[in-house]
Amino acid sequence: MKKRLGIYIFDNAEVIDWAGPTGVFAVAKRMDPELETFLIGDTTAPIVATAGLRVIPKYGLNDNPSMDAFLIPGGIGTRPEIHNKRLINFVNSVPTETMLVSVCTGSWVYGVAGLLDGIEATNRKNGDPNEPLVPIDRLAQLAPKCIIDRHRIVDTGRIITGGGITSGIEVGFHLLKRFGYDIDFVDKVAYIMEYEKQWELMKSDLLETNK
Repeated sequence: MKKRLGIYIFDNAEVIDWAGPTGVFAVAKRMDPELETFLIGDTTAPIVATAGLRVIPKYGLNDNPSMDAFLIPGGIGTRPEIHNKRLINFVNSVPTETMLVSVCTGSWVYGVAGLLDGIEATNRKNGDPNEPLVPIDRLAQLAPKCIIDRHRIVDTGRIITGGGITSGIEVGFHLLKRFGYDIDFVDKVAYIMEYEKQWELMKSDLLETNK
């Protein structure tokens, strides 16, 4: 059975946020070709991520592709995306068996959608020099009923949130575990990526509540 990860992509999405987990799955796919990752846009029109990277989504939201996990990255573009009613309606209509995942400020979308009420979630803890409010504090404003946590990855069962920009790589590893792969498989992926030392440091920076 295929294991499908859909990643939402939008103008000014932070490249590492979505390319990190995509890269992890691309390496893991060498050992299990059943893994599949694809990009979902508001429509299938090309978008321009940070650094001017032009990307063409495979699906639009209206296509409702089948997937086991749906990931929203962060980036400057999440500021307008939290007001995207089509996206908010989409995340609220995703089947309950589909995991909802975010990296960095992507968790703002789930917060605005009311999906973080009463559960733990994280976000980027270091702000840009021109930001008046650190992103994790902004999450607390957008989702006042959320239990703010500062772990790199927070897994509450269906909803998984990652912290800073580079946490997308660890989120990718964690998703492999949630997809049923054992730690030896995940460690081998990290080894192939020459990321094994960082992964060893980061794998315990995790909160799991299984709510």
